[in-house]
Amino acid sequence: MIASLAPLFCGPLAEHAEKLQLADPQAPALAGSLLFKPSYFAEFIGTLAERHATGDLLALTSIWSKWYFSSFMASTLAANLLLQRSLPIALDDIGVVLSTQDRPLGLRLPNDGSALLPCPPFERLRTLIEAHLEPAIEVFAEVSRASPRLFWSNAGNTFEFVTSRLELHPLASADCTAPARAVLNSRLRPDGRRNPLFAPVHYRDIGTDEPQRLRRICCIRYRLPGIGYCSSCPLDRDKQPD
Repeated sequence: MIASLAPLFCGPLAEHAEKLQLADPQAPALAGSLLFKPSYFAEFIGTLAERHATGDLLALTSIWSKWYFSSFMASTLAANLLLQRSLPIALDDIGVVLSTQDRPLGLRLPNDGSALLPCPPFERLRTLIEAHLEPAIEVFAEVSRASPRLFWSNAGNTFEFVTSRLELHPLASADCTAPARAVLNSRLRPDGRRNPLFAPVHYRDIGTDEPQRLRRICCIRYRLPGIGYCSSCPLDRDKQPD
């Protein structure tokens, strides 16, 4: 655990204490700059496909990207929104911790970051969006030959879910998640480019106490052997209205 982030790891983040750690020569991680080199990642995901006996590289890359985003998004957004702390998570600065089965477990950071100064939402989250998600998603798309929209949808789904969960955190204050909500609700970035994190999910009234949360783009994980639909799948027929 990173000591300066310790206050975060309670309530909905209690299980995330070890997801972010400081770099340690005694416990090396795979450099992000190497893992997300297209030739390296192609070999990496190809080996994973052989291990899982699947030829569906698109679906496998998609579910691996979901695991990857989930391994660091909650802690990163929590530090930003709840502790007003910017973490050094540019892809070239981090190491990726993998399980023995090559599933992402978390990141190793060069330091514990710095205090955030007041700034607009996209600037506040620029390192996460432009220096980490963007280059990683470019590689996912290149290797799998899928549209980047699929992987932005995966990232956005995690981003939106985490934002909602942080509103329940003991450290949450009024409007603490407003910067993240502003990103999710903006069709365009400040420079006029399309915002790939815009509205990744929607909520449908189904006549119950809680609305139904649905992704806008299916992650296609169901195409892998033994893997069903995700909890927010827009294609799952069991969720369709009568």
